[in-house]
Amino acid sequence: MASQLGPAGPASPAGVPGWHRLDVAVLMRRRDGAVLVVASPDGWALPGGPVPTGSSPRGAASQTLLRLALEPSLGRLLVQDFRSADDGGTQVLVYDAGAWSTDLDGFTADGGSVRAAFCPVADLAARLGAAGAERAAAGLAALELGFLAELEDGLDATPGAVPGNGAPPRRMMPDLPVSSPVLAAR
Repeated sequence: MASQLGPAGPASPAGVPGWHRLDVAVLMRRRDGAVLVVASPDGWALPGGPVPTGSSPRGAASQTLLRLALEPSLGRLLVQDFRSADDGGTQVLVYDAGAWSTDLDGFTADGGSVRAAFCPVADLAARLGAAGAERAAAGLAALELGFLAELEDGLDATPGAVPGNGAPPRRMMPDLPVSSPVLAAR
């Protein structure tokens, strides 16, 4: 079951053009800002895995927390990350799993088959690799700034006035002419 908590998922069906895999991950922090990661056959990853057929992404993320013996109280969607590949690619949705008041550095779950640890933010790139660290960093920024981060192949694709994406600020509503009845009602 450890592989279900890491990045590994089902292979794309042969001969299905445009098919891509849908995975979820959760971003849980400790009071000091360290991020929860789990061991998988491919190394360390944010807790998560593939969304089973017939399940919702939020439901699959809640199941990830249950397998870790944690309360499944998910917050909002933080990151939508699409990684293109020859087999169709993978879309990963990262949900906020909150902050945990604990002094634990690590623990095991699911009958000892899952190893989990809290990783300091400065060490995420070394522990998770480039793709995982980008997702975690985008999730942390989305939490801090209150937006949904969109990544495509690791590059920020978030529209609007998000620091770092180089796009000019966008307003929610266009400017109304001075003669507008809305302004006259003030």
